[in-house]
Amino acid sequence: MLRKENIFLGLFLVATVLNLLAELTYNQTLTYISKPLLMIFLGLHFLTHRKKNRYTNLILTGLFFAFLGDVFLLFKNQGDSQVLFFLLGLGSFLITQLCYCWAFLGYANWNGFVKKQPWVILPFILFLIGNTYLLWGDLPAAFRLPVFIYSLVIASMAMSCVNLYKAILIRPFQYLLVGVLLFMLSDSLIGVSQFKKASLTVPYAGFLIMATYIAAQYLIVKGSLELEGKKK
Repeated sequence: MLRKENIFLGLFLVATVLNLLAELTYNQTLTYISKPLLMIFLGLHFLTHRKKNRYTNLILTGLFFAFLGDVFLLFKNQGDSQVLFFLLGLGSFLITQLCYCWAFLGYANWNGFVKKQPWVILPFILFLIGNTYLLWGDLPAAFRLPVFIYSLVIASMAMSCVNLYKAILIRPFQYLLVGVLLFMLSDSLIGVSQFKKASLTVPYAGFLIMATYIAAQYLIVKGSLELEGKKK
């Protein structure tokens, strides 16, 4: 039986199942209902379990802007304002990434693992170059700078997480690292499915995007609760 303190986590699981089912069956109505609930319930779960401090405030703020991003992207393919909604969604998730990056940097700044082993930056530089090269020719002019900036920020967010290696306990680090890598994967799938439709098809793109995104956010929340310790 679901314990009272985990009620929001249970509701998050229900919203997850409904959303993934909606993506698999292309049920737009169910998507509109379930998608906004994901970060609401996950955020409430985090809010009720966290210790209140700078780190958790930043993670909670990131979850709020992720909620806004989810809502804006619901309208990214509809009507005359689709470009505006896509850019609003991109901007909201940009703030989410910055909040997570700032939270991670609060532990080690740039004096952590990255400074000791600077070679770990290389995979993220390659990601930035590769992602930009893959999308650039298909990006409308209005999207090129925003997409590049977003790719730069998400790569920086991932590096700031890698920087925590050996600065925090291994279990929360593992949760956070897998979470941010899944976030990178989800965002990469969005870029491919949005801008490479003519030349590259991703089977079950909507399902894969949401599955990796939901898992990413859950693991970041779980890692953050493990890192800061649940409130008494």
